[in-house]
Amino acid sequence: MMSKILIINTGSRSTKIGFFENDKLIDKYEIQHTNTELSKYKSIGSQLQFRKDKIAEILSDSKTDLSSIDAISCIGGILKPLQGGVYLVNKKMVNDIMVGNVQAEHASNLAACIGYEMTENLHIPCYIADPISTDELDPIARITGIPDIPKFSRTHALNVKARVRTAAKEIGKKVEELVCIVAHIGGGLTINLVKNGKIIDIEDARQFGPMSPESAGAVPLPDFAQFCFKGKYSEKEIIKFWYGKGGFVAHLGTGSIIEVEKRIAEGEQKAKQVYEAMIYQIAKSIGALYVAAECNIDAIILTGGGTHSKMLVELLKTYVKKLGKIYVYPGEEELLTLGKLADTALNKKIQILEYN
Repeated sequence: MMSKILIINTGSRSTKIGFFENDKLIDKYEIQHTNTELSKYKSIGSQLQFRKDKIAEILSDSKTDLSSIDAISCIGGILKPLQGGVYLVNKKMVNDIMVGNVQAEHASNLAACIGYEMTENLHIPCYIADPISTDELDPIARITGIPDIPKFSRTHALNVKARVRTAAKEIGKKVEELVCIVAHIGGGLTINLVKNGKIIDIEDARQFGPMSPESAGAVPLPDFAQFCFKGKYSEKEIIKFWYGKGGFVAHLGTGSIIEVEKRIAEGEQKAKQVYEAMIYQIAKSIGALYVAAECNIDAIILTGGGTHSKMLVELLKTYVKKLGKIYVYPGEEELLTLGKLADTALNKKIQILEYN
């Protein structure tokens, strides 16, 4: 059955809309939000009406007849820990987001609230798929040296799993038969060990992995504890080192890989050193997960916005090329993936999970 699906993706600084039909993304729109616009809002939750109005503008400009839509598919945010898959958005999910019963406040959480409100009037389903808080870690991977601070998963699950499905087709195996290491490289950065379709371990720039253009990654803990108690920064300011003010931003004043590469080309040694340090750390994390996979993998997959850079990809390959075959899928196709997964749900080709 051919389905027409509206896709909503609320990002930190953008709102994206897509239309999916006949297994294709037939149209897409994107609105970038300025610092001036967003600074008016004290919290992510208070942006809800602003985001709804922007989506209404897009739908109006595109002359969309909402009565022709069969479902709405939304980006899945940082909710509570969940298994990967497609979830029907329900009242409980929306309530948890609105009251803050989630792991973190993030713009991606707003999409489900907006989509759910729209579908109530349209009497069609609203879905999320493979949310950021997808948590399928192996029990042994959760244990840290401090019992009160176990490891948990926040990752680019939607793109990671989509890229594994793409690689499976190229390799000629089922997803459930593959063991892959997937490096999603962007402003945020995660290195994922995917086995039998599950993300069983991760190295995350916003927790304990390599630094990224915007996140600090792992730092020496005793020194960090002293750093926290010096009184130079508030708790919120310290956390910002992992959410937009670490990595390249802290060292070089920019989170743009393109700008850093330009500065390297102009001969700036500090830019070169920090850039190479990030690649070195990514390679170390890939190596660590390679060992965790008992040195037996089907593929290393490089993806995310950062992999549009030939310089970054080639430098990283010099470290990891002996570990396995490398597949490069630049960027991410979140709108298309959300459309495809919602379509499979509508046509009952995949189990629809219940949020409770």
